[in-house]
Amino acid sequence: MVIFVDTIVSVFDYGIMRKYIQILLLVLLCGCDIFSVRDAEQPNTPPLWNNFYTTWRLALKNLEYGYEDERNVVKYSDLFMSNFRFYFSPQDINDYNISGAWNRDNERDMLYSLNNWADSVRVVLETIPSQVDDTLSIPIRIYRKYTVIAKRNLETRTFAGKMELQMVQDNGFWRILNWYDYRIVSSPILPSWGKLKYDFSA
Repeated sequence: MVIFVDTIVSVFDYGIMRKYIQILLLVLLCGCDIFSVRDAEQPNTPPLWNNFYTTWRLALKNLEYGYEDERNVVKYSDLFMSNFRFYFSPQDINDYNISGAWNRDNERDMLYSLNNWADSVRVVLETIPSQVDDTLSIPIRIYRKYTVIAKRNLETRTFAGKMELQMVQDNGFWRILNWYDYRIVSSPILPSWGKLKYDFSA
């Protein structure tokens, strides 16, 4: 091996070999595309969330955002008063043997569980013409018809019903004090939001 290397060095002038090696290295580096200008990576879009929900409408929108983007789960429980209560529909209590109080901690844990299961969640809230919001009382009462659609792979689960939210102002922010859930007669019959909470309770 030493004799072979000595023979090559004797054939080529050392200075010429250095130039060839430098040119070869330059060609290889250009082929690696390390000198080209690359587009900067786009930063992750922050989740939709109203940080200053100083109106009840902004707080209601955050309720949707809490379900629709899993990054909002850590903020979700702030939408509720410390003495918050969720009230299942009487039919759900009877049909699923639901008992016990549902509080802010249950809400948070349920949403973690739902996000672990679902690839996506969509919430649609609609006003109810026959039930006008009462924004003059304390707490205010907001009535909505809802549809919640949770998807995982090829499975889609849809929940629908009506709800009454009782909300109060707390240090300038609007928070949910009480949440009443109601089934609706639909075709096909769809489970309620309360059933979703029950199914994904931790």
